[in-house]
Amino acid sequence: MTSKHRRDTDKHNLKTAPLSLTGRLYPPGDLPTGDLVAEETGKIEVSPRAISHLASRAAQRSYGVVGLAARNARPGWAELLRREEVYKGVDVEIKEGQIVIDLYVVIEYGTRISEVARNIMSNAKFAVEAALGVPVVQVNVNVQDIRVSK
Repeated sequence: MTSKHRRDTDKHNLKTAPLSLTGRLYPPGDLPTGDLVAEETGKIEVSPRAISHLASRAAQRSYGVVGLAARNARPGWAELLRREEVYKGVDVEIKEGQIVIDLYVVIEYGTRISEVARNIMSNAKFAVEAALGVPVVQVNVNVQDIRVSK
């Protein structure tokens, strides 16, 4: 049995360096203009695991999604991931300040796969861009299995 607080030894392709955002300070009451050059006040780093959490929550809220599955599952044998390990169903790659996300999902039987996938792409892209203000250049949806709802 594993503990919730144990560090995961398997990094699941989260070896990418954290995304770095610079913090800028503007004088009170002044809005930034083309003439105003502000000093950098610090740096914000966002780990790929945090980004994968945002994307997985957006995917799970999408219509037609049963859950996330591990990316290395055999076809037809995908198991749904538990809430505390949903990051295993998401790959995040950060290159030159741009984000690429791969989601591995299980979709409900009877839904149109292309529409559900489009919906997942849109929701994940919006959630990450809204939270970080950094462009998501690509969201890839990989359907690992199809399940009949109970």
